[in-house]
This record gives sequence, structure tokens and C-alpha cells, in this order.
Amino acid sequence: MLLAPARAGRPNDIGKGSPSGCPFCPGNESATPPETQAVRPGGGRADGPGWTVRAIPNKFPTVPADEGSHEVVINSPRHLASLSELTPDEAAAAVGVWADRLRAVGDDPRGLTPYLFLNQGALAGASLTHTHAQIVGLPMVPGRLATRDRAFAQRAGLLLDDIATDRIVVREAGLVAWCPEVPSMSGVIRVAPERPAPDWRSGLDAAGFGATLVRLVEAVESGLGAENVNICLFERPPGGTPSYHWHLDLIPRLGTLAGLELGAGVIAAHRAPQDVAAELRPAFAA
Repeated sequence: MLLAPARAGRPNDIGKGSPSGCPFCPGNESATPPETQAVRPGGGRADGPGWTVRAIPNKFPTVPADEGSHEVVINSPRHLASLSELTPDEAAAAVGVWADRLRAVGDDPRGLTPYLFLNQGALAGASLTHTHAQIVGLPMVPGRLATRDRAFAQRAGLLLDDIATDRIVVREAGLVAWCPEVPSMSGVIRVAPERPAPDWRSGLDAAGFGATLVRLVEAVESGLGAENVNICLFERPPGGTPSYHWHLDLIPRLGTLAGLELGAGVIAAHRAPQDVAAELRPAFAA
């Protein structure tokens, strides 16, 4: 557990409609900490307008700077609520900065564990509407990440062995997206490279990955009616097994976690994985 009292001060604009005063919109750069990275195709000064992707320290961090790191990557200067609204160029640029910031965490001499996630919608934990990803550098390897690493150490190829044809959503850009046989929640889609690799950043095709991810988010919104989505990226943790196979889980929030889930840790999925895959496949039909 991390004690993060600063999180209580986060601003919240969910459901307020107007982007006025949004700290992630161009022109409001002074409302955020100084940027750590930005893409400015036309040049321009740091911490001013003209950017297409902008990375900043989280003003309300989960991990304090003396213990680790917590950054926000603003995916677009446009005030968009969903990743599905990004253009191909915007998605490629955002994914490229995600990779750069993860690499920066991985290079930290403190040996931090990089972890990327995206919360979209209030039910997924977002407090600001403007689309953004978050990257934390954790001062430890969390238990769930360590458990995944041990699974790969015990059985190489674990992910691809789970794929059944009726649970595949799409294969494209060297990736396969499918619904796991035992999902962590209803409607989960897992994405992994066809050719196993431990680190997402190595050999990354930012344009291909970004385009596929945007289409998957669009598919769950239109096919499953899920406006609230979590995205979690899993890479080999520091000192992890070489047989690790990076993967991403896209989690549509189709219900709430209640007493059974929170207390007993039992997930009652109300949609069969093969049915979810069948609902999503038409979005990728030629």
C-alpha cells in the first residue's frame, strides 16, 4: 500500500462539460508543473502553447518524488474525453512519448518499477476529462506484478497458449488482441505481440500500436457501450525473467466492484469472453 494524501487535492471536472480552466489545455500550462518532455513540431518555448503531446510531473502524486516518480502524459492538445477520438498521428505521437517516459523511469538509478496506466471516465478513476496517461516509478515491485513475472518464469509462452480462435478480436500490426479465458473483470481485452518480447518499448511500432489501441477503445465504446475504461501495461519488472511477454489489458468498466469482489476477491464476469470477442470483431471487419 502507498500512503498518498496529496491525491485528495486533485481537481475534478468530470461531467462539467466546458473545458474552461482545464489545466491540460493549451494556454493553461502555468497551472501544471514544468514539463519533462513535449512534442512541438513548430518549435516554441517550453511550458507554452504549440505542443502536440506534453509530459509533466503529476501535481498530486501517488509516489512522492523522494521515493519514486509520477508523471502525466497529455495525449493531445484538443480537449478530448476518449482515446478513441485521437487521429492516427496523434495516437502515434502520444504512444512515442509514453515509451520515452517509461524509458526515463527505467533508467532511474534508484531501480524504480515503471508502470503505465490510463483511466478514462469517472467510473474508471479519472478526475479530469482531458485524455491523458499516467506513468509511475514505483519504489518496489508490487505483488501482482511479481506474480505475473513468476508465471512467465515457470511457463514460457503462457500468454499465447491462452488464445482460442473464438476469443480473438483482431490480429494486426504484429499484435493480437483477444479476450482471456479467465478475465480479471467482465469484457477484458488483452493485447500482446505475436512475437514475444519482455519490454514493450523495444522494437515499438508507435503508429501501429497506437492505431490498434484507438480502434479497440472505439470498439468497446460502440460494441459494449463502455465509456469508462482502464488501460494497464505490463512489462518485465526490474530483475524479471527474460521469458516475460509484455501485454496490455484494456478493461471496460461494465459494472462495479462490490462486496464479493472486494472482500473475497471473486470476480463474477457477466459476459462470456467468446461472446465479448464476437461483439467486438465487426468493428475490425474490412
